[in-house]
Parts: sequence; C-alpha cells; structure tokens
Amino acid sequence: MGRPEKIIEEAVSELVTVNRFVFLLMPGFSALELGSGIDSLSAANDTLGKTFFHWKTVSETGESIVSSSGLNVAVDGPLPDIQRGDCIVVCCAFNSQNYRKSGKTVAWLRRAARQGIRLCALGGGSLFLARIGIVTEGRISTHWRMKPAFDEGYLDLEPSCTIFEENANIVSCGGGAATLDLFSALIRQKAGPDTSEKVADHLLCGSLRNGDCRQSNSSPLSLKQRNEKLLKAITYMQDCIEEPVSPSVIARQIGISTRQLERLFARYLGVSPNTYMTTLRLEKAQALLQHTQMRIIDVAIACGFSTPFLFSKRYKRHFGISPSEEKVLLAH
Repeated sequence: MGRPEKIIEEAVSELVTVNRFVFLLMPGFSALELGSGIDSLSAANDTLGKTFFHWKTVSETGESIVSSSGLNVAVDGPLPDIQRGDCIVVCCAFNSQNYRKSGKTVAWLRRAARQGIRLCALGGGSLFLARIGIVTEGRISTHWRMKPAFDEGYLDLEPSCTIFEENANIVSCGGGAATLDLFSALIRQKAGPDTSEKVADHLLCGSLRNGDCRQSNSSPLSLKQRNEKLLKAITYMQDCIEEPVSPSVIARQIGISTRQLERLFARYLGVSPNTYMTTLRLEKAQALLQHTQMRIIDVAIACGFSTPFLFSKRYKRHFGISPSEEKVLLAH
C-alpha cells in the first residue's frame, strides 16, 4: 500500500491537470467557432477511448444565448467557480462594444486572469479582452477585419493577422475555421501529436496550419494573384491611409511609371489606383465605426477625408448607408 503523502500528492497532481474548457457564450458568438472547439475535444476523447477532455458551456445568467447566425443555444449553466487547470474560451461577437451590461462577466474574467487561469479568445474575443483591460501589451491574433480597431485604440498591443498567438496565459485566435487549427494545437499540447493528427483525420481537416500562418485575407491580394510591384504599391497605400497620396507618388516610390501602375491595377484588380485607395480608406472607416467608439469626425480624419461631409458622401455611396446610420444600427 502506498504512503498516504504519495497518494495525496498524486490526487492533487491529477486535479491540477484537469483538462476542462469553459466556453463562455456571449450574444452574437460564432456557432462555427463553438462547434469547432467542442467537436475537436469530443473527437480527441473518442480517439483516446476515455474522457480526457472535459467542457461546459456557460453564460452570464445561465440562460440560452443567440449566435450570430440566429441559433438559440442552451448552455450548461451560469458563470462557475474556476479551478486550476481550466481554460476559459471567450466566444463573442465582433462588435463587443455593445456588451455594456456584462459587468458580472467582466469581473469574472478579470478575476480569472489575476488567478493565472488560461484565457482563450476566439474571433471578437481578442478585442473584447483588450477593451476590458485583460490584454494590455504584446502580440495578439485578431481577425483581419478588426485590425484597424487595434491599430487606432491599443498602441501597446501588436495585433497580428496570424491564425493564433500564445502570450503568457492568453491564447488568441482569429476565429472562424482557424479555431480548428488552434484546438488541434491545444490537443497536441495535452495529449500528444498522434492524438492531434487522428482528430484532424476524423474531422477531415486536411493539413493543419501552425499559429504563425497568415490569415487567408491578410494579404492585399486575397485571391492569390501575385505581382511584386502591385503588392508593394498596395502596402504603400495601406501605410498612407491617413494622408492619401497620388498615383504618381506611389509609382515613383516603387520604381515604375504612373501608366505602368494603372495597368497593373487594371489587369489584376479591375480598378484604378485612386479607386482602390478610396476603397481601402472606406473599409478602414467601416471597421473603426463598427469596432471602436470613435466619433465620426475622428474616423474621417483617421481615414484621410478632409471633411465629415465628404466622408459621409463617399461612405454612403460605397456602403449604401451613412456613417451615422452605421452607428445607429450597431447600437441595436
């Protein structure tokens, strides 16, 4: 019979290494991200032939939560007491600035962070953790749509359009299909590469991506169309959004003529350099309106528009609604 101290030590060790994932659901969360995470853990248990991973779904009050696609999802209960070895998976909408009445959830997450509990932010969860002060510095993975919000409002953070990032006890993921890649990595850490590979085979994932892989749309040419000069031109445009430059300046910067630049844009993108530059500015403006609390006039300035009137006119022509109407829609 073993020594009592040894038995107690083994019991404590087993408790500490409990592999429990607590999925926190907030209004507008992605059902794809939730399903990808839970299905990966379930497949891992099937592969191992035992219940190695545990999980539960929670909401602030324990009531069901509606996803971004309109699914009404019942949860296992309200916010629980957190144990060592838990990992809280934050599933929320991209527009997390509307979570004004989630004080209890915010306090719960902050308490968990102080206790050294691992937090995993999916999609919009990255910006939410930044908003409530849990993530304040270092690299963080964010969906490419939300990068402008990080660039304008969180200067000490290094937003990255990679698949996922690990920064101390914070794991961040761009969301969407990248959730499968993240959970494959988490399973590999806990149960080994063999289990992770079998889970990928079971879920028909094909080749899994490492965390440092770029998101598919984080390159200016998301359709895999490649031209070195064009990429340089677009990169230069992105750096000059606040103070737009003319096609002649861009052409000179990358070492070609203005006419050659216009031909490149017409051939690969079907638009003129000026039109593409305006689209970049308007897309950044939309991201700032949707994911920050910046005033419309400040958004206009940050995106290189000389007056709010001109900004509103261009914005409505491009998106079909004005900046003020965009703000009203987001408030509901």
